[in-house]
Amino acid sequence: FNIATINQEVKAQLKGITAGSITIDGTEYDLSLSLPQEEKSKQTTLDSIQVTNSQGVTFPLSSLSSYEKTLGPSSISRENQSRVLHVSANPKLGVQIADAQKEIQAVITEHVVLPNNVSITYGGDYEELVKGIKIFIQIILIAALLVFAVMASQFESFKSPFIVIFTLPLAIIGIVAIYFITGQSLSLITAVGLLILVGIIVNNGIVLVDYTNLLVKRGYTVENACVEAAASRLRPILMTTLTTVLALVPMSFFPGEGSEMVQPIGQTVLGGLTFGTLMTLFLMPVLYYIFNRRAEKKRIKKEVLNETN
Repeated sequence: FNIATINQEVKAQLKGITAGSITIDGTEYDLSLSLPQEEKSKQTTLDSIQVTNSQGVTFPLSSLSSYEKTLGPSSISRENQSRVLHVSANPKLGVQIADAQKEIQAVITEHVVLPNNVSITYGGDYEELVKGIKIFIQIILIAALLVFAVMASQFESFKSPFIVIFTLPLAIIGIVAIYFITGQSLSLITAVGLLILVGIIVNNGIVLVDYTNLLVKRGYTVENACVEAAASRLRPILMTTLTTVLALVPMSFFPGEGSEMVQPIGQTVLGGLTFGTLMTLFLMPVLYYIFNRRAEKKRIKKEVLNETN
């Protein structure tokens, strides 16, 4: 007996065959012959399947094979020469993909013991999310470098832009804090908000550092310039930030159609800008003093030597 012949007979009995075609009103339809659905699941149906050998003699399938009913996969898939099993699911409405993945991973870690030759990988939308976040991180770094380059060309120095750009990593603390309070999770929309924040948060720092540089040129010591600049620029910086933050409140917290798309952007900018502004007012003068006190000492020493000579 040919295995292919046996397989063909079994397939014809269980799945049916195309016996011909019929044309109705100019449209051709296939005619399929198959057993009734209730007969396909009976063991007697398998036993009665007739298989013809090369001499034309027919035999019942039960005389040629033995079989038993067991549990097993309906199909076997392979990727990169490894056997794989795909399990798919869709999160409920309003549940972020990252949150769903964390819950699934927690359940698997707690209840499933994997053999040494078995591993789990997460694909689908979650895989695309991870790839998208990596790409956005690169974009954000490029944006930060461009902002740094523009400030360096305007300040004609590398120290002042570095002091201003230092508020960016500190703003991450504010983003983490507001996400913890609201229960928001990281997503591609978060990366969009962070990209917007890169261009906004440096504005207050530029104003403060530029005015401090101006005071130093007017003859102020670095320490006095830092104190005077922070005091005189406190009100305009707070007013500018407050108007922006208040405008972001409806976008960040009010529910409505499409809010799941805009809330992460608003919360990212709001949290980062609020904390970043506080760091600008309190930490940036300290950084400015640390980075410029040595240069001031050298300048004073040089002036003393010139006066002595």
